[in-house]
Amino acid sequence: MLTSAILLAGGNSQRISTDDKTTIVFNNKTVLEYSLDKLQNHKNIQYITIVCSEKNKNTINKFKPKYNKIHNIVLGGESRLRSLIIGFQNSFKSDITLVHDAARPLITKKLISESIDIASKYKSGIPVIHQTDSTYVVSNKILTQSLDRSNIIGSQTPQAYNTKMINQLLEVINIKKSANLFNDLPELLLSNNITPYTFTGEKYNIKLTFDDDINIMSKILEK
Repeated sequence: MLTSAILLAGGNSQRISTDDKTTIVFNNKTVLEYSLDKLQNHKNIQYITIVCSEKNKNTINKFKPKYNKIHNIVLGGESRLRSLIIGFQNSFKSDITLVHDAARPLITKKLISESIDIASKYKSGIPVIHQTDSTYVVSNKILTQSLDRSNIIGSQTPQAYNTKMINQLLEVINIKKSANLFNDLPELLLSNNITPYTFTGEKYNIKLTFDDDINIMSKILEK
């Protein structure tokens, strides 16, 4: 079974005080390289497509000699879902496609393996974390409603999908309209009556989003 990976590295880093969070360096290694190392060294990943931005394209191109599984480096779109679609359109046509955010450098071999295994059985494998804090709806800094946290989860990456299923879906949807309506593939699948399959993610598989995350990530990686 062939498995390719799409590494999303084209975000605009609006909520963090750096032009490109994927090029932040921890222990002499960029955030992007942490994910590339895991994908490159995983026996079930054969090809990697990197979706980049104009800001980091030149930097990422310099990694190609080091990582021989890199199949393609392409510019992303104006939204996350559009970048994902571009990734699928330009990735190697494998049986399973793994999608990962480069801003999650603490990806593990276990997460990669489990997502691929589950997607091979159920056509999708999405790691999720259950909400442990009390959860509310807020409006203008005022709590307006409490939510049952037992039914609320947060999704992570890597997410794995049956490639044929995604490509068939992309052939019938209005890509431009969908890219504006939905943020991620699970949302797109749900809107088309396809129920994604989940499994338990990992607590430390955090995403670099805010400045505080840089300090947290640094402490974890120094251990």
